[in-house]
Amino acid sequence: MNKQICSWIIKCALAGITAFALLCLATAFYFNTPVHYTNPDGATEYKYEPGLWFHGTEGFGYGRVNNDGFNNLEDYTAGDKIDVLLMGSSHMEGFCVPQKNSAGAVLNRLFGVEKSVYNIGMAGHTFLYCAKRLDKALEAYKPTEYVVMELATLSYDPAAMDAATDGSLPDIPSHTGGLLTALQKLPFLRLMYTKYMKGTNEAVAAAAGTTEPVSPEEYEKSLSRLLQKVAAVSGEHGVKAILAFTPAVRPEAESGVFVDARPEERACFERLCAENGLIFLDLSGKNAAAVTEDGRLPFGFANTAPGEGHINSLGLEIFADAVYERIRAGEGTA
Repeated sequence: MNKQICSWIIKCALAGITAFALLCLATAFYFNTPVHYTNPDGATEYKYEPGLWFHGTEGFGYGRVNNDGFNNLEDYTAGDKIDVLLMGSSHMEGFCVPQKNSAGAVLNRLFGVEKSVYNIGMAGHTFLYCAKRLDKALEAYKPTEYVVMELATLSYDPAAMDAATDGSLPDIPSHTGGLLTALQKLPFLRLMYTKYMKGTNEAVAAAAGTTEPVSPEEYEKSLSRLLQKVAAVSGEHGVKAILAFTPAVRPEAESGVFVDARPEERACFERLCAENGLIFLDLSGKNAAAVTEDGRLPFGFANTAPGEGHINSLGLEIFADAVYERIRAGEGTA
Protein backbone atom coordinates (compact mmCIF):
# COMPACT_ATOMS: atom_id res chain seq x y z
CA MET A 1 0.00 0.00 0.00
CA ASN A 2 2.80 2.37 0.93
CA LYS A 3 4.57 1.60 -2.35
CA GLN A 4 1.37 2.34 -4.25
CA ILE A 5 0.96 5.68 -2.46
CA CYS A 6 4.59 6.63 -3.12
CA SER A 7 4.23 5.61 -6.76
CA TRP A 8 1.06 7.70 -7.06
CA ILE A 9 2.73 10.74 -5.46
CA ILE A 10 5.73 10.42 -7.79
CA LYS A 11 3.48 10.13 -10.84
CA CYS A 12 1.47 13.17 -9.73
CA ALA A 13 4.65 15.16 -9.16
CA LEU A 14 6.05 14.21 -12.54
CA ALA A 15 2.75 15.05 -14.22
CA GLY A 16 2.70 18.43 -12.46
CA ILE A 17 6.29 19.22 -13.40
CA THR A 18 5.64 18.19 -17.01
CA ALA A 19 2.47 20.31 -17.18
CA PHE A 20 4.27 23.32 -15.68
CA ALA A 21 7.16 22.94 -18.12
CA LEU A 22 4.73 22.79 -21.04
CA LEU A 23 2.91 25.88 -19.76
CA CYS A 24 6.22 27.76 -19.49
CA LEU A 25 7.19 26.65 -23.00
CA ALA A 26 3.88 27.80 -24.46
CA THR A 27 3.93 31.06 -22.51
CA ALA A 28 7.48 31.80 -23.67
CA PHE A 29 6.07 32.67 -27.10
CA TYR A 30 3.08 34.56 -25.68
CA PHE A 31 4.39 36.61 -22.77
CA ASN A 32 8.10 36.57 -22.13
CA THR A 33 9.64 39.73 -20.70
CA PRO A 34 13.31 39.81 -19.68
CA VAL A 35 14.04 40.51 -16.01
CA HIS A 36 14.81 44.16 -15.29
CA TYR A 37 17.29 45.54 -12.80
CA THR A 38 18.39 48.94 -11.55
CA ASN A 39 20.27 50.86 -14.24
CA PRO A 40 23.79 51.49 -12.91
CA ASP A 41 24.40 54.60 -15.02
CA GLY A 42 21.12 56.24 -13.96
CA ALA A 43 19.95 57.03 -17.49
CA THR A 44 16.71 55.22 -16.65
CA GLU A 45 15.24 53.80 -13.47
CA TYR A 46 15.99 50.29 -14.69
CA LYS A 47 16.76 48.30 -17.83
CA TYR A 48 16.35 44.72 -19.01
CA GLU A 49 18.60 41.74 -19.31
CA PRO A 50 19.49 41.17 -22.99
CA GLY A 51 17.44 38.51 -24.71
CA LEU A 52 14.36 37.65 -26.75
CA TRP A 53 10.94 38.98 -25.77
CA PHE A 54 7.37 38.17 -26.81
CA HIS A 55 4.18 40.02 -25.86
CA GLY A 56 0.75 38.72 -26.86
CA THR A 57 -1.42 40.14 -24.08
CA GLU A 58 -1.85 43.48 -25.87
CA GLY A 59 -1.14 43.43 -29.57
CA PHE A 60 1.60 41.01 -30.52
CA GLY A 61 5.17 42.16 -30.23
CA TYR A 62 8.42 40.30 -30.50
CA GLY A 63 12.08 41.17 -30.73
CA ARG A 64 15.36 41.18 -28.87
CA VAL A 65 16.51 43.43 -26.07
CA ASN A 66 19.96 44.58 -27.14
CA ASN A 67 23.16 44.15 -25.18
CA ASP A 68 22.54 47.49 -23.44
CA GLY A 69 19.14 46.46 -22.07
CA PHE A 70 16.85 48.42 -24.41
CA ASN A 71 14.56 47.72 -27.35
CA ASN A 72 16.84 48.57 -30.28
CA LEU A 73 17.54 46.59 -33.43
CA GLU A 74 21.26 47.20 -33.08
CA ASP A 75 23.59 46.58 -30.15
CA TYR A 76 25.31 49.49 -28.45
CA THR A 77 28.99 50.04 -27.73
CA ALA A 78 30.03 52.84 -25.40
CA GLY A 79 31.11 55.78 -27.52
CA ASP A 80 28.86 54.98 -30.48
CA LYS A 81 27.71 58.19 -32.15
CA ILE A 82 24.10 59.02 -31.32
CA ASP A 83 22.45 62.03 -32.95
CA VAL A 84 18.96 61.64 -31.49
CA LEU A 85 18.20 60.10 -28.09
CA LEU A 86 14.62 58.87 -27.72
CA MET A 87 13.13 58.73 -24.21
CA GLY A 88 9.67 57.76 -23.05
CA SER A 89 7.31 55.30 -21.48
CA SER A 90 6.08 51.86 -22.54
CA HIS A 91 4.76 53.50 -25.72
CA MET A 92 8.36 54.12 -26.78
CA GLU A 93 9.56 50.86 -25.29
CA GLY A 94 7.35 49.34 -27.97
CA PHE A 95 6.76 45.83 -26.64
CA CYS A 96 3.21 45.74 -28.06
CA VAL A 97 4.41 45.75 -31.68
CA PRO A 98 7.10 43.91 -33.64
CA GLN A 99 10.49 45.45 -32.92
CA LYS A 100 10.87 46.75 -36.47
CA ASN A 101 7.71 48.85 -35.94
CA SER A 102 8.88 50.62 -32.78
CA ALA A 103 9.29 54.40 -32.96
CA GLY A 104 13.06 54.13 -32.70
CA ALA A 105 13.30 51.59 -35.52
CA VAL A 106 11.02 53.65 -37.79
CA LEU A 107 13.02 56.82 -37.10
CA ASN A 108 16.27 55.07 -37.96
CA ARG A 109 14.78 53.92 -41.27
CA LEU A 110 13.58 57.44 -42.03
CA PHE A 111 16.95 59.05 -41.32
CA GLY A 112 18.96 56.28 -42.97
CA VAL A 113 22.67 57.01 -42.71
CA GLU A 114 22.02 60.70 -42.06
CA LYS A 115 21.36 60.38 -38.32
CA SER A 116 21.52 57.70 -35.68
CA VAL A 117 18.60 57.32 -33.26
CA TYR A 118 18.91 55.39 -30.00
CA ASN A 119 15.87 54.39 -27.97
CA ILE A 120 15.91 54.13 -24.17
CA GLY A 121 12.12 54.11 -23.80
CA MET A 122 11.11 52.05 -20.78
CA ALA A 123 7.83 51.04 -19.15
CA GLY A 124 6.77 53.42 -16.39
CA HIS A 125 9.05 56.20 -17.62
CA THR A 126 6.53 58.93 -18.17
CA PHE A 127 7.66 62.46 -18.94
CA LEU A 128 8.28 63.17 -15.26
CA TYR A 129 10.67 60.24 -14.92
CA CYS A 130 12.38 61.21 -18.18
CA ALA A 131 12.85 64.74 -16.83
CA LYS A 132 14.20 63.37 -13.55
CA ARG A 133 16.72 61.18 -15.40
CA LEU A 134 17.51 63.59 -18.26
CA ASP A 135 20.92 64.72 -17.04
CA LYS A 136 22.15 61.16 -16.48
CA ALA A 137 20.72 60.01 -19.82
CA LEU A 138 22.47 62.77 -21.76
CA GLU A 139 25.66 62.15 -19.85
CA ALA A 140 25.57 58.42 -20.59
CA TYR A 141 24.70 58.53 -24.30
CA LYS A 142 25.91 61.99 -25.33
CA PRO A 143 23.52 62.69 -28.22
CA THR A 144 24.93 65.32 -30.54
CA GLU A 145 21.73 67.05 -31.69
CA TYR A 146 18.38 66.16 -30.11
CA VAL A 147 16.67 64.47 -27.20
CA VAL A 148 13.06 63.48 -27.88
CA MET A 149 10.75 62.88 -24.93
CA GLU A 150 7.34 61.28 -25.45
CA LEU A 151 4.34 62.54 -23.51
CA ALA A 152 1.12 60.53 -23.46
CA THR A 153 -0.60 63.16 -21.32
CA LEU A 154 -0.13 66.75 -20.18
CA SER A 155 -2.23 66.34 -17.03
CA TYR A 156 0.32 66.05 -14.25
CA ASP A 157 -0.14 66.65 -10.56
CA PRO A 158 1.82 69.76 -9.45
CA ALA A 159 3.37 67.88 -6.51
CA ALA A 160 4.65 65.15 -8.85
CA MET A 161 6.09 67.79 -11.20
CA ASP A 162 7.85 69.45 -8.28
CA ALA A 163 9.31 66.09 -7.23
CA ALA A 164 10.62 65.51 -10.76
CA THR A 165 12.15 68.98 -10.75
CA ASP A 166 14.02 68.63 -7.47
CA GLY A 167 14.91 64.97 -8.02
CA SER A 168 12.83 63.59 -5.15
CA LEU A 169 10.45 61.60 -7.36
CA PRO A 170 10.71 58.09 -5.85
CA ASP A 171 12.72 55.52 -7.78
CA ILE A 172 10.91 52.67 -9.54
CA PRO A 173 12.09 49.56 -7.69
CA SER A 174 13.48 46.44 -9.38
CA HIS A 175 12.77 43.27 -7.42
CA THR A 176 15.66 41.03 -8.41
CA GLY A 177 18.26 38.80 -6.89
CA GLY A 178 18.60 35.11 -6.09
CA LEU A 179 15.42 33.07 -6.15
CA LEU A 180 13.27 36.05 -7.18
CA THR A 181 15.25 36.51 -10.39
CA ALA A 182 15.06 32.80 -11.13
CA LEU A 183 11.28 32.79 -10.66
CA GLN A 184 10.87 35.82 -12.95
CA LYS A 185 12.59 33.87 -15.71
CA LEU A 186 9.78 31.32 -15.72
CA PRO A 187 7.35 32.79 -18.30
CA PHE A 188 4.16 31.24 -16.91
CA LEU A 189 4.82 32.53 -13.39
CA ARG A 190 5.72 35.96 -14.79
CA LEU A 191 2.43 36.08 -16.70
CA MET A 192 0.37 35.04 -13.68
CA TYR A 193 2.12 37.58 -11.46
CA THR A 194 1.65 40.38 -13.98
CA LYS A 195 -1.99 39.54 -14.59
CA TYR A 196 -3.25 38.81 -11.10
CA MET A 197 -0.85 39.93 -8.39
CA LYS A 198 1.22 42.91 -9.56
CA GLY A 199 0.23 45.98 -7.60
CA THR A 200 0.36 49.64 -8.61
CA ASN A 201 3.39 51.61 -7.48
CA GLU A 202 2.09 54.88 -6.02
CA ALA A 203 5.01 56.94 -7.29
CA VAL A 204 4.64 55.58 -10.82
CA ALA A 205 0.89 56.18 -10.73
CA ALA A 206 1.36 59.78 -9.61
CA ALA A 207 3.94 60.44 -12.32
CA ALA A 208 1.73 58.90 -14.99
CA GLY A 209 -0.73 61.77 -14.86
CA THR A 210 -3.93 62.72 -13.11
CA THR A 211 -7.58 62.70 -14.07
CA GLU A 212 -8.43 65.07 -11.23
CA PRO A 213 -8.70 68.79 -12.02
CA VAL A 214 -5.90 70.89 -10.56
CA SER A 215 -5.49 74.58 -9.89
CA PRO A 216 -4.40 76.34 -13.12
CA GLU A 217 -2.08 78.56 -11.12
CA GLU A 218 -0.39 75.66 -9.34
CA TYR A 219 -0.19 73.70 -12.59
CA GLU A 220 1.54 76.55 -14.43
CA LYS A 221 3.90 77.29 -11.56
CA SER A 222 5.07 73.67 -11.23
CA LEU A 223 5.22 73.09 -14.97
CA SER A 224 7.26 76.25 -15.48
CA ARG A 225 9.88 75.06 -12.99
CA LEU A 226 10.01 71.62 -14.57
CA LEU A 227 10.41 72.92 -18.12
CA GLN A 228 13.10 75.36 -16.96
CA LYS A 229 15.01 72.34 -15.65
CA VAL A 230 14.58 70.42 -18.91
CA ALA A 231 15.77 73.43 -20.89
CA ALA A 232 18.77 74.02 -18.62
CA VAL A 233 19.90 70.39 -18.67
CA SER A 234 19.46 70.12 -22.43
CA GLY A 235 21.39 73.33 -22.95
CA GLU A 236 24.24 72.16 -20.72
CA HIS A 237 24.62 69.07 -22.91
CA GLY A 238 24.31 71.00 -26.17
CA VAL A 239 21.14 69.37 -27.49
CA LYS A 240 17.69 70.56 -28.48
CA ALA A 241 14.79 69.02 -26.60
CA ILE A 242 11.65 67.95 -28.44
CA LEU A 243 8.63 67.23 -26.26
CA ALA A 244 6.33 65.11 -28.41
CA PHE A 245 2.74 64.93 -27.15
CA THR A 246 0.82 61.99 -28.59
CA PRO A 247 -2.66 61.86 -27.01
CA ALA A 248 -5.12 59.01 -27.32
CA VAL A 249 -7.97 59.60 -29.77
CA ARG A 250 -11.16 57.73 -30.57
CA PRO A 251 -14.35 58.26 -32.56
CA GLU A 252 -17.10 60.30 -30.93
CA ALA A 253 -20.62 60.71 -32.22
CA GLU A 254 -20.97 64.47 -31.63
CA SER A 255 -17.56 65.89 -32.58
CA GLY A 256 -16.33 63.09 -34.83
CA VAL A 257 -13.23 62.43 -32.74
CA PHE A 258 -12.31 62.70 -29.08
CA VAL A 259 -8.80 63.88 -28.22
CA ASP A 260 -7.67 63.03 -24.71
CA ALA A 261 -6.25 66.44 -23.82
CA ARG A 262 -7.37 69.46 -21.85
CA PRO A 263 -7.16 72.55 -24.10
CA GLU A 264 -6.05 74.87 -21.28
CA GLU A 265 -3.19 72.57 -20.28
CA ARG A 266 -2.12 72.14 -23.87
CA ALA A 267 -2.03 75.92 -24.38
CA CYS A 268 -0.04 76.38 -21.17
CA PHE A 269 2.42 73.65 -22.12
CA GLU A 270 2.96 75.09 -25.59
CA ARG A 271 3.49 78.62 -24.26
CA LEU A 272 5.95 77.58 -21.54
CA CYS A 273 7.90 75.40 -23.96
CA ALA A 274 8.29 78.37 -26.29
CA GLU A 275 9.40 80.59 -23.41
CA ASN A 276 12.08 78.07 -22.44
CA GLY A 277 13.35 77.33 -25.94
CA LEU A 278 11.87 73.83 -26.02
CA ILE A 279 10.19 72.35 -29.07
CA PHE A 280 6.61 71.31 -28.34
CA LEU A 281 5.42 68.83 -30.94
CA ASP A 282 1.66 68.30 -30.67
CA LEU A 283 0.42 65.20 -32.50
CA SER A 284 -3.25 65.78 -31.61
CA GLY A 285 -4.14 66.79 -35.15
CA LYS A 286 -2.25 63.93 -36.81
CA ASN A 287 -3.75 61.34 -34.48
CA ALA A 288 -7.23 62.76 -35.01
CA ALA A 289 -6.75 62.82 -38.79
CA ALA A 290 -5.98 59.10 -38.75
CA VAL A 291 -9.48 58.55 -37.38
CA THR A 292 -11.47 61.11 -39.36
CA GLU A 293 -9.68 60.83 -42.71
CA ASP A 294 -8.41 57.25 -42.78
CA GLY A 295 -10.81 55.55 -40.39
CA ARG A 296 -7.91 54.03 -38.46
CA LEU A 297 -7.08 54.16 -34.75
CA PRO A 298 -3.50 54.92 -33.62
CA PHE A 299 -4.18 53.27 -30.24
CA GLY A 300 -5.42 49.79 -29.43
CA PHE A 301 -5.11 46.35 -30.98
CA ALA A 302 -7.21 43.52 -32.36
CA ASN A 303 -7.07 41.75 -28.98
CA THR A 304 -7.90 44.85 -26.90
CA ALA A 305 -10.56 47.57 -26.78
CA PRO A 306 -10.42 49.80 -29.89
CA GLY A 307 -8.62 53.08 -29.26
CA GLU A 308 -7.54 52.11 -25.76
CA GLY A 309 -4.21 51.16 -24.22
CA HIS A 310 -0.86 51.45 -25.97
CA ILE A 311 0.09 53.05 -29.26
CA ASN A 312 -0.09 50.57 -32.11
CA SER A 313 2.09 50.36 -35.22
CA LEU A 314 0.10 53.11 -36.96
CA GLY A 315 0.43 55.45 -33.99
CA LEU A 316 4.16 54.80 -33.71
CA GLU A 317 4.58 55.50 -37.41
CA ILE A 318 2.68 58.78 -37.01
CA PHE A 319 4.91 59.66 -34.06
CA ALA A 320 8.13 58.84 -35.91
CA ASP A 321 7.03 60.69 -39.06
CA ALA A 322 6.17 63.81 -37.04
CA VAL A 323 9.50 63.82 -35.19
CA TYR A 324 11.38 63.25 -38.44
CA GLU A 325 9.53 66.08 -40.22
CA ARG A 326 10.10 68.47 -37.29
CA ILE A 327 13.81 67.81 -37.18
CA ARG A 328 14.15 68.16 -40.93
CA ALA A 329 12.11 71.38 -40.87
CA GLY A 330 14.31 72.78 -38.10
CA GLU A 331 17.34 72.15 -40.28
CA GLY A 332 15.68 73.80 -43.27
CA THR A 333 15.54 70.57 -45.28
CA ALA A 334 11.82 69.77 -45.08
